[in-house]
Amino acid sequence: MADSPATELKQRIVEFAEGFVASSGLDVTVEVTRDVVDGITIAFSGPDAHQLAGRGGRVLDALQLVANHALVRRGAPRMHILFDADDYRARRETMLVEMARDLALQVESTGQEAVLDPLPPMERRIVHQALTEFPAIQTYSEGEEPDRYIVIAPRA
Repeated sequence: MADSPATELKQRIVEFAEGFVASSGLDVTVEVTRDVVDGITIAFSGPDAHQLAGRGGRVLDALQLVANHALVRRGAPRMHILFDADDYRARRETMLVEMARDLALQVESTGQEAVLDPLPPMERRIVHQALTEFPAIQTYSEGEEPDRYIVIAPRA
C-alpha cells in the first residue's frame, strides 16, 4: 500500500530534523513522539539536546518555522509541527501555568492588571487556557507579533 501524502510529509519533516542534527555536530537523537492526522511532534534527546531549546525555546521555534515554511513553499497542506528538546515544552508549560495562576490570584486580590512579557502564540494559548478556571479575571492579548503579550485583568 502506498504511503499517504500526510505520511510522506511527516517523513520529510523527520528527515529535515535528522539532517539538521547531523549537520550540527551535536550528540542528539531524533524521535517521533506524537503522530496524528494533522501533526507531528519530534523530540530531540541526548547529551546536547538542551542546546537545541535555546533561550526561551527560540531554536525550537525557529526550526518549526523553517520546517513549516519549507512544506508550504512546496505546496504542502499546513501541518502542526512541534519540536521539543529534553522535555523543554512540558517544563515550560508547567512554569507558565504556575506563573499565570499566581498572577491571577494577585489580580483577584489587588484588582490591578498584570501584564506579561511578550510570548509566542503557543505559549499565550497555554496561559489563556490555564486561566479559564478563574471567573473573576479575564485575559486578552495586545500588541503586534513578535511583541504580542497577555494582560490579566479583573473581570468588569
